[in-house]
This record gives sequence, C-alpha cells and structure tokens, in this order.
Amino acid sequence: MEVKRVSTGSGLVDELLNGGLEKGIITNIYGESGTGKTNLCVQAAATVAEKGEKVAYIDTEGGFSPERMAQIASEKALGNVLVKNPVEFSEQEEVVEGLGKVVEREAIELVVVDSAVSLYRLKVNGDNASKINQKLSKQLSELSKIARRHEIPVLITNQVYTSFDEEELELVGRDVPKYWSKCLLKLSDGKSREIEVSKHRSLPRGLSKEFRIANDGIVEPKEGSSIL
Repeated sequence: MEVKRVSTGSGLVDELLNGGLEKGIITNIYGESGTGKTNLCVQAAATVAEKGEKVAYIDTEGGFSPERMAQIASEKALGNVLVKNPVEFSEQEEVVEGLGKVVEREAIELVVVDSAVSLYRLKVNGDNASKINQKLSKQLSELSKIARRHEIPVLITNQVYTSFDEEELELVGRDVPKYWSKCLLKLSDGKSREIEVSKHRSLPRGLSKEFRIANDGIVEPKEGSSIL
C-alpha cells in the first residue's frame, strides 16, 4: 500500500522522510529551545496553505508569527491558516476536543500543535502527575484519531529536559508522547544544526541531515543568504 505524504516545504527534510510528513500519523519534533522546531512547523503550514489548503495551527507558546510566515508564503496563504492560542492546559483540552469537527467542516489538510506539552509542563507536579498524564494521553489519542480518520498529517512539537539518571535529553511527558507519535524527529544545535530520525515506522533510526535556518525556512547548510 502506498504511503501518502505531505511536503514540509524543506527539500532536505522531505528527502530525510522519503517525501515529507506521513498522512495518518502524528509526527513529533523535539529538541531544546532555539533548535528550529517552530520554524519547521511554520514552514510546513506555509507550504500547505500556499496550495490553497487549510491548516489548523494550535499555538500554545505564542510562537506563531504571521510576519515569519509571510517570509515563506504569500499573504493569501495566511488566510488558510486557522490559529488557536490556548493559554491554559484546560483550554488546550477544549481546543483538541473540538478539533475533529473543525477538521471536517474546514477540510483541514494539516494539523500543527506547537507545543503539545508547554501548558502541560506548567500544570503537572508530583501530586497530580498521573491525572495530568491521562489528560495529555487523551489529547494525543484524539490527535491520532483525527490523523487516521481524515488521512492527514498531525505535526506536534515537544519540549525536552535533561534526565539526571541517563544524562540525556528526555521528552517532556516521557512515554506518553513517545507512544502516540509514530515518527520522532530530534533537532539539535551543537557545532551544526541537525535533524535526526529517532523513531519511524519505515525508516531506520539514526538517519540525519545537517541544516540551517534561512529566511525561506530550513535549508541545506550552504543554501540561503540571510541566516537566522
């Protein structure tokens, strides 16, 4: 059976993923702050919107910038992006719960959640961890259901923290986002920016590419003139 994909707008990311974001699953981009997660989300949204198709963009961190998107896409494309800005985890719950109807009514072709865990992170503590994890899992389950039912890609971002036990970066929410995300992409910014496949249904783990961020998005290391 042919796997259908949607272009991210970045040639190198599409090449890494054999054509782009896979339809029917959640793709989770994770990494430290400033590694390019939101840039990739905006670029993917701009690419879909430029084709005249609708995008549902849930922005929990205030990172979505119309000015940034206008560097990649036309002003007309901006009208195809439906943005929601929940500021509380309970508001995020409500948005996700009602998302299925929005996707059906507006014929949404891409869902973006940037970030899926920032408001969760503010809410969770040692006393309520189990309850809040259940709520996060319910949201991700709904996003997965939307992806499968409507055969569209769902792109989410995930924050990270340093695990003292393993001294490695760990996803906020740990096993919950790992379980629901069928594709995990790690962004890092050391001597060079790098995107790496950490989990995928059909690609080997560890595949990676170097990149940089230019005005027109995530590009090859030697492409672009104005670097962000």
